[in-house]
Amino acid sequence: MASLQKLDLDFSTERRKLPSIGVALLMAGAVASIYAGVQLSSAYSARKAQQTVYDAMVLRLHSVKNADQVGAKVTPAELQNFKNAAQIAGQLNTPWDRLLKVLESAPMEHVALLSVEPVASRRQLHLVGEAKDLATMLDYLSYLQGQPGLQRVVLTSHQIQTQPGSPVRFQIQAHWEEQ
Repeated sequence: MASLQKLDLDFSTERRKLPSIGVALLMAGAVASIYAGVQLSSAYSARKAQQTVYDAMVLRLHSVKNADQVGAKVTPAELQNFKNAAQIAGQLNTPWDRLLKVLESAPMEHVALLSVEPVASRRQLHLVGEAKDLATMLDYLSYLQGQPGLQRVVLTSHQIQTQPGSPVRFQIQAHWEEQ
């Protein structure tokens, strides 16, 4: 009988060393995730604090209205604070997306807007701009008058320059619709 030799079978594989670039990417991803989490938490806390201040002001406003009916007095400083808060709330509720979409979609090859000023309390928009010539300005005015989000679009003033090639400066006032 022939002698059997011992077979040395090793089914376990050698541990591979992790590539250093992989470890570096893993660490960078972990750091970025932690940073994003901290930023999100910070933004959430700031938003919660703003909401708390807003809720307190609304509660105080309602109590002042109720107290006014009963006969309590409000100091002029408090009244001014309430007016300022209402003005800021009105400005924050300005439909910027719709207004900017209307203004940006306008054919403005030869029209430059120099100023866009909203007056939230009256839902007005004041535009100051320059156009290549009078016809271009009137075309722009007609375009704005035809937009569904704007109403009562009027040319409030314009200046025609005497020098040829100088732009026509104009001011337009429009009202936006509530939605």
